[in-house]
Amino acid sequence: MSRSSLEHPNILDLLPAYALGCLDEDEKALVAEHLAVCSACREELRSYEHLVDRLALAAPDAEPSPALKQRLMAQLSPAPPGAQPRRSGRFRLPRLSPVWRVAALAAVFLLVLGGFALGWQALNPPPSQVVELRGTEITPQARGVLKIENERHARLTVTGLPPLDESKQYQLWLIEPDGKRYSGGVFSVASDGSATLQISLPHPPESYSAVGITIEPAGGSPGPTGDKVLGGDF
Repeated sequence: MSRSSLEHPNILDLLPAYALGCLDEDEKALVAEHLAVCSACREELRSYEHLVDRLALAAPDAEPSPALKQRLMAQLSPAPPGAQPRRSGRFRLPRLSPVWRVAALAAVFLLVLGGFALGWQALNPPPSQVVELRGTEITPQARGVLKIENERHARLTVTGLPPLDESKQYQLWLIEPDGKRYSGGVFSVASDGSATLQISLPHPPESYSAVGITIEPAGGSPGPTGDKVLGGDF
């Protein structure tokens, strides 16, 4: 950008990016030089800076992972020496009234925050839900953990269950609030009473209110028929 382009309308176009720190060094110098002699542009810049300060407080505090930082910095890294500047990507807003300029800047800033939040969430998924199972009066020593891994998969781990003869197996039941039960699978335990079972959830985890394990014929039953040995609430 040449010195001949140092005009009031051009500076107005650059003020939103100046407030966000998105200008290259040449443009930043031109804006700073103009602001030193133009009180009207300084006043409009203060409006943008005030909005940026308020929007920054609207985002939750989060420490990005080193991998995310590295990718973001790679996107923002300057061009190699001698490379042509990428003018097509320069930040520009149409000439609008001050009120609409502030609104447009807010929209851009919120989009940036939203993209960062999505990246942070993808790299840092929420912790898995865990349902604790406790033994009943016939198996007070038994314990179990149902770990919800995602919307369709879970993993059951049990300990302290007595081994059964070959004609019987344990069966897991996923229970909805209305009492309807879905089989999560059948399993047998090792000699020490432990077992692990991968489960495919028929419905999302929030569809269920409780989980139970009963003793059933080998291969499982359409519905619970035997004694309940473990149970827990979502």
